[in-house]
Amino acid sequence: MKRIIVAFVLVCALLTWAPITSGTELEIITTHDLLKAFIDNPDAANKQYLGKIVHVKGIVISKGMSRYMTPNVVLSDREGGAEQAICVLPRLDVGKLSDFTPGQCVTMSGKVYRMTESRIVIKECKAIE
Repeated sequence: MKRIIVAFVLVCALLTWAPITSGTELEIITTHDLLKAFIDNPDAANKQYLGKIVHVKGIVISKGMSRYMTPNVVLSDREGGAEQAICVLPRLDVGKLSDFTPGQCVTMSGKVYRMTESRIVIKECKAIE
């Protein structure tokens, strides 16, 4: 019985460690490049990004609560530019909105939820360093 428990723990440890060391780092893409990918080829962009986790880099142009009462941070490729990505944070992270200021350069990680020619909606976002 002890051998089974030890084997189980060892297998779990290996399964946890393998993705960390397998080079699965996500590439950081700018808000401009992500939106341009969709505008240039919507089908290819949907296939590559829709429903997938991305790391997107941009400049904060606004922050606040949506009409659905979810905290969000709006990103662009330049300060005062047009909105290119809406990063929706989990509802419980509403207090983290104070971590963002307009003009700040941030990299967010989240799942691409919707892509249109005017903006990208990314949900379950969190700021990464």
